[in-house]
Amino acid sequence: MKITPGPRGTARLDLSSAEKSVFVSVFSDTAALLGHDEGRDAGELSEAEQLARLVGMGGEVERPTDPALLRLLPDVDPDDPERSAEFRRLTDLDLRESKLANLRIALHSLGASGRVELDGPAQRAWLTALTDVRLVVASRLGLETDADLEDLYAREEELPDSEAMLVTVYDFLTWAQERLAGILLDSLTPPEKEDP
Repeated sequence: MKITPGPRGTARLDLSSAEKSVFVSVFSDTAALLGHDEGRDAGELSEAEQLARLVGMGGEVERPTDPALLRLLPDVDPDDPERSAEFRRLTDLDLRESKLANLRIALHSLGASGRVELDGPAQRAWLTALTDVRLVVASRLGLETDADLEDLYAREEELPDSEAMLVTVYDFLTWAQERLAGILLDSLTPPEKEDP
């Protein structure tokens, strides 16, 4: 895989079919975890449902029991369950929709054949989507701190194949995110002026 700067602040992704499949898989799995297949998009809600959501009149929202989903939709205040429940009631659907929108942009860009070209907004969507999928993978690996990751690397030879593959996917996603972030930051930094 190559991720390189393109013209006018774009990023170019040259992906093998296997690399593209990894991205499609992790983006799709994360979208499913967020309830992509269960709910309706905001555009499919009636006016009354949209108004109720806007003023926070929706019903109670259950705290996620899946640790990976809880990483994506964390408690606002782990020490105050009531405050967290109220915040979740007011923000859960919008937060899910925002995350799903970024995942959809990333997935849509992967539908093109050949080189993937990302403009600034698509790069930002990819970066956010990559953050979310890395949180999910980290949760599945039991990673909470950098020390946990170092411990995992130290035991890499002893890991079952499925866990070793997940570590490889995590490293792949981390590298892609770092590379895209670097390209986006470079495109935002004005070139230095040469002395006359």
